[in-house]
Amino acid sequence: MYVYRTSRKPSAQFDPLDSSASIQRDGWRFNDNRTGILYAAEVEALSILEVVARPGWESVGELTVAVIEIPDDSIVSHHDLGIALPSNWDQRPAAGNARHIGRAFLTAVDRAQASGRTICGLRVPSVISKSDHNVLLDPRQRSRFRVAQRHKIPFGRLLATLT
Repeated sequence: MYVYRTSRKPSAQFDPLDSSASIQRDGWRFNDNRTGILYAAEVEALSILEVVARPGWESVGELTVAVIEIPDDSIVSHHDLGIALPSNWDQRPAAGNARHIGRAFLTAVDRAQASGRTICGLRVPSVISKSDHNVLLDPRQRSRFRVAQRHKIPFGRLLATLT
């Protein structure tokens, strides 16, 4: 199965399997600053939107999109793991109580692994698209992931197609 990660960083500086940015400041939507997570999307367009919807998009010159191959059937939904999203999970800025999802996911991965089941990713809803999903990947399993492809999108060209 393929998932997509997009970055504002130039291709040479973007490691699609590096989760360190997810623990800067207070963490991101579904993780705190002690729980590294790799944020990806099930579709390329959503991965791009998730990046350009953030503050500072006006200064973006180029986007790098990475296609990551992960083991088939290794992504589950939060319902499958019994993880409940708080009612304000989609609040902007991100609600602090939604940040427990990453830790609950990694705990569920450990339980599944102890019973012989492999879970690499957690499907979660997107704030931007109600029909598409993001995928939280367990960065401790990065050896199971393969960066299948990378490509650059000049952001000016992308903006020109939207107007």
